[in-house]
Amino acid sequence: MLYIGPMPDAREQIMNAIHGNAKLSLSSTIVTLILMTGSSTLPRTSLAQNYTLDDWMTISSVDDFEWSPDGRYIYYTSNAAPSGTYDVFRVPANGGEPLQLGRDEPGVRPEHKEQLTLSPDGKSIYFAAARYYSAFLNIYRMPAVGGPAEALTFNDAVIQASPAISADSKTLAFFARTASGAKVFTLDLTRENAWPKLMFPGEGEELFPAWSANGDLAFIRKGDIWVKTENEAEPRHIIETAFSGVNSDHVWSPGGDRLAFLNSASGFPQVGVVDLQTGAVTTITKSPVTHGDIAWSADGRWLVYTRSDAAGMSNQVVVSAADGTGTQRVITSGKGKRFSPRFSPDAKHVAFIESNSVRTRDVWTVQLSSGEQTQITRSMGRVDPSSLTEAQEISYRAEDNLEIPGMMWLPPDFDPTKKYPVVVRLHGHPGQWNHDFRMMTQYFVHKGFVAIAPNPRGSVGFGQGFHDLHIADYGGAEFLDVMGVIPFMESLGYIDMGRKATWGGSGGGYMSMTIATKAPAAFQAQVIRAPVTNWKILVNDRNDARGRAWTATRTPQRSRADLGGSYVEIPEEYEQRSPTNFVESVQVPQLLLHGLRDTNVLPRQSIIWYERMLELDKVDLVEFVKYPDEDHSLRRYKSTVRDRIKRMTIFLSKHLDLPALE
Repeated sequence: MLYIGPMPDAREQIMNAIHGNAKLSLSSTIVTLILMTGSSTLPRTSLAQNYTLDDWMTISSVDDFEWSPDGRYIYYTSNAAPSGTYDVFRVPANGGEPLQLGRDEPGVRPEHKEQLTLSPDGKSIYFAAARYYSAFLNIYRMPAVGGPAEALTFNDAVIQASPAISADSKTLAFFARTASGAKVFTLDLTRENAWPKLMFPGEGEELFPAWSANGDLAFIRKGDIWVKTENEAEPRHIIETAFSGVNSDHVWSPGGDRLAFLNSASGFPQVGVVDLQTGAVTTITKSPVTHGDIAWSADGRWLVYTRSDAAGMSNQVVVSAADGTGTQRVITSGKGKRFSPRFSPDAKHVAFIESNSVRTRDVWTVQLSSGEQTQITRSMGRVDPSSLTEAQEISYRAEDNLEIPGMMWLPPDFDPTKKYPVVVRLHGHPGQWNHDFRMMTQYFVHKGFVAIAPNPRGSVGFGQGFHDLHIADYGGAEFLDVMGVIPFMESLGYIDMGRKATWGGSGGGYMSMTIATKAPAAFQAQVIRAPVTNWKILVNDRNDARGRAWTATRTPQRSRADLGGSYVEIPEEYEQRSPTNFVESVQVPQLLLHGLRDTNVLPRQSIIWYERMLELDKVDLVEFVKYPDEDHSLRRYKSTVRDRIKRMTIFLSKHLDLPALE
């Protein structure tokens, strides 16, 4: 880990960075290099390989997976399909050649398939997809052997998500984001013309239904877990009062007598188990790190889940006894990100999705008796992970001496005596940079860039306290945290301070625009995706434009806690933190990218910025690219990712004076 601190004059240096006059006084800065190995030398980097863009485009990624009930297969979704949208695949549980089960009809727009679920009888695959508009999901069913998908819901004005299949495979439960809030519905799968039935009329929201083996239904209401049993007329809150109010991610035990869940009262999600009859809670974990993705073994004796390390940017898979006894067994190792661990039906293996900074997300299994780990899917295409540079964890001090964690990638054949251009990655809100794989980052690192990715206050994964430091100050202290990266970079000695670019999207796009208007000379170029530029308009869009700006889990409101209140209450804060009001300050070129089917940040956030740039005769400083059939991530199609890389290469080559980059 690289660490800078303490910095007695940190504020002065950050202010110098903001005003484009960054000068680092090494006499007042203690620079310490701490590596995970304990070595006093820089980490070994890879040797450069001559990969083409076509090679990089062969990399894909796994999103969801499920075991088949008999344990013979693993079903998963991947963007390995030709279009780059996620489709359903099947692979033998011990590895082998995958079979694509989902097929897009000729001439029909391919759709991202998500929320993969198998029926308990193993005959059907269920998933959610947005046939009409981006986040407006409907639920589909297809045969487990592959074939055409059947739409079970088709209201394109309502988001319908989180499919759950009853133990007898006869009833579907899901929640729908209606005009009156999120509500749970059920659908009789045995009747061809059955209509969805509203489970709980009245006010209030219900989300994330889950069936027990006994036919009981658990769901989230008022920030806690409720259960509707077959024998009770009304649902009831099941967790004892002492632990209520902050519970989620409920998972039924195989016998239907207990629920595992996450409790976030400590500021870090902890694993617990509640007895359905008594409401008594058995605590499984207690540590200041993030836990998640719980699953049961088929015999109900064991739990498997993920647990982050102390730094918060890597995690492991852990197995524990469901009664809270014994020790917690860590079954993975090394820096990386693991997701969705699940026992095999015979409980002899655990499968999970794993990635790290040099390997994309793939399904792996661990044999519990031996600890042997096997890679099941292979998604790196023609790129060899050993030829890529592993990211390292860094940190530096903010102006108030708060430690700001982050990640850094060094280019192949790295030589600390040379100078390298740098891209500063800015994540969305809320978000985190960690040891997950970033293909586009690796592409530009392989082209000779250093990439640095700070996690300012407000980032997730470091506890509720670190996240909440941005409340009522979004774009304030976070901006200063990000600007602290400039004296950090200068202290390294190998960054070309005349060739610096920012690269961020969504909340990172907002931070990019904040830098453009508050620190206009700090960087030499900016790549910006789907930015927030005007808070008043964004809040209005999300509250009123339900056909374009709603998502499955977003409850639209006119008040933003991260700004401190509503526009009516504090209009000056909304205006002061809206970059469109300060476009005249912009000095450096921008590559501005936005998908026209973006439901998170509507395209007019970029459009009004571009129009304002034109009004101020700054057209030479902005290249605005609109992608007609893309969403917020700009990763729906492989063709979009390819186009972004090409445009970024030309843009950075021109504005950072790097002719060899093209």
